[in-house]
Amino acid sequence: MPTTRIFKMRRPAAVPTSRLPALRETAAALLRVLSAGDASPHDIARIVVLDPVLVFELLLTSPIDSGDQSSLLDLVADRLVRIDTGLLQAWSLRHLVQQPQRNISTRAHRHHALHSLFVAELAANLAREMDYPQPNDAYVAGLMHDLGLLWLTEYRSDYPKVLADSIDERGLSAAEWERYGFDHAELSSDLATRCGFAPGIADAIALHQAEPDAVVSAHPLVRIIAAAEELASYRGSQSAASLEGASRLTKIDGSLLVSLLADTTRGMQNTVKGLDLVVEPTMLTLPWSASGGEVEREIVDTGIARTALTAFSRSAFIDSSSARQSFDVATRLLLGLDAPVLFVKMLGEDALAGAPDPAHPGLDQIQISTQDEQSALAEAYRDDAETRYLNDQRPPGRCAADWQLARWLDSDGLIVVPWRNPNESGVAVFPCPNGEDPGRDIETGLRKSVTAAATARISERRTDEQTRRDLEESIARRYVEHARRIAHEASNPLTVIKTYLGMIDERVKDATLKEQLTLLSDELDRVGALVRKASDFTSITPSGPAHSGVAEILHDLRALYGEALFGRKGINFELRTSPNLPAAAIPPDALKQVFLNLFKNAAEAIPEGGKLTVSAVAGINANGSPCMEIRIVDNGPGLAPERIETLFTAGAKNSDKPGGGVGLPLVRELVASVGGTILCRSQPGSGTVFQIFMPLAATP
Repeated sequence: MPTTRIFKMRRPAAVPTSRLPALRETAAALLRVLSAGDASPHDIARIVVLDPVLVFELLLTSPIDSGDQSSLLDLVADRLVRIDTGLLQAWSLRHLVQQPQRNISTRAHRHHALHSLFVAELAANLAREMDYPQPNDAYVAGLMHDLGLLWLTEYRSDYPKVLADSIDERGLSAAEWERYGFDHAELSSDLATRCGFAPGIADAIALHQAEPDAVVSAHPLVRIIAAAEELASYRGSQSAASLEGASRLTKIDGSLLVSLLADTTRGMQNTVKGLDLVVEPTMLTLPWSASGGEVEREIVDTGIARTALTAFSRSAFIDSSSARQSFDVATRLLLGLDAPVLFVKMLGEDALAGAPDPAHPGLDQIQISTQDEQSALAEAYRDDAETRYLNDQRPPGRCAADWQLARWLDSDGLIVVPWRNPNESGVAVFPCPNGEDPGRDIETGLRKSVTAAATARISERRTDEQTRRDLEESIARRYVEHARRIAHEASNPLTVIKTYLGMIDERVKDATLKEQLTLLSDELDRVGALVRKASDFTSITPSGPAHSGVAEILHDLRALYGEALFGRKGINFELRTSPNLPAAAIPPDALKQVFLNLFKNAAEAIPEGGKLTVSAVAGINANGSPCMEIRIVDNGPGLAPERIETLFTAGAKNSDKPGGGVGLPLVRELVASVGGTILCRSQPGSGTVFQIFMPLAATP
């Protein structure tokens, strides 16, 4: 038997799946619960997990991450909560509208779905009986185990004869291998893998129809699914061999298995109660035994269907920020296709350019002339009509760009849908294998309406972003011009003031005053350098040596600003430093900016007659590095807790005085730029303490 051969099937990566139909009763129940508007994601998920096609389509839009051990119910609910309700309603309506190319009869389809659900329930119950730790995996494998059979029914015209000629599932598998080079179990396993299900689940699906003797030593999950299939067969045939095979695989006595089978059969009635579905006994057995019969062609008013689908789908793209993600989801759920790429008409040129796409680097470098007679993309854009690209046997066919794009999308065919809106125009390119018949009538109109709705929102977002960028660039240019004008205007009075200071210095004989004039001249140089640096828009960190003598700078600043900031208000400025303090790893100009901002804020906060104490000590270890601790303590009114929370936040106003406190974010940025830390402790009525932990400069 070839049933244990596991190959990588030679099919296009973009497997045709748009014609896989969900059970009509499941779709109707899903639409009912969505229309009620009060169901939780888990309530909706309980309906979805009854249908292998709904599970497949939903998980194909967002495959499971490796290592995710969530239950199937939680996996489905998690994805449902991320999808717009209108899109979910359109999804359920799509499965209610009979597809014109559908090949399976309604009765046979119902039989297939119920058999898959029955095997899933049997597998979960067997897993619990065997103390298998992941009964959820058993349910998943059982639910998905015959999805390939449904696929073959829809996509292989000769498959009904293959089914009719098969006595049992193993004979069916042998016929499938001989005719197609793979069987429905291998195909089911491949489709489950595309959803992200674990390899163990895929293996159990691939081997579910193997002989018990072949898998008796396999992984427990393989044996559970094979046993569940044997029990389903036993229910229809009462074959002792099937019951014996299930017993050998599970090591459970046959009488207990018969009891479990009866309980599961009764439980199926409760499971499908909400589907308005009568379970016929034969529907729980082998799915191909009732696959014959004519295909029912229900009459559907396509105008009403198109209107309803369009209304539901358009509501999913209201939020332009998530329009691209919603488009990808809608493509799978409504169109049965994989996510498209977009080409946009270039402004002022007769060419289509690929829109940047993280999934396809380099797409934005492809340009196709709208007058290209060979390109399906250009043809769709010119004619404003959907076109189909089918890859030739020998590359690159008529158009190298189309051929290369199909390769990038892992498909041998494309569907190109044109779109236009007030902001942009272009085409959406969907991967669509040569073997896929995407349908006409409703399907063509739905592709156009979904694409139009999604791209309208995507274009709006792109236009808004471009407008924002243009505005930011305009503001930036105006700011640069304004800053440079200020720098130019400020340099003139600074030069004059510095000149007059030099003249005064020449006439003054007092040594103390001359020292103060020198300090003031140095400060003017520093301010001038800051103004010029601001106009050049370089780093805020002032240039100069990378180390500072903290004690020297504190003494200079007290000499220069002590009287102006504190002395005239009767505030006592106490300075506690040691002359042999090591150098701090921060440029002198930056350290002066830090101190001046803190001193200015303190002078504004301390009442007349108050006190400011500044101290600096080395020998502190912070975060494993030697540091210097600088404390600035005042006995002012203190700060409210809510003000401390935003003290160092850019844009926050931390003083009641005009312009007060705006320098604190700059202080933190300067300190952090050299690896330091600044903290603030304060309480109303208890003053304020700033602690700065400054890294020490490296010893030469």
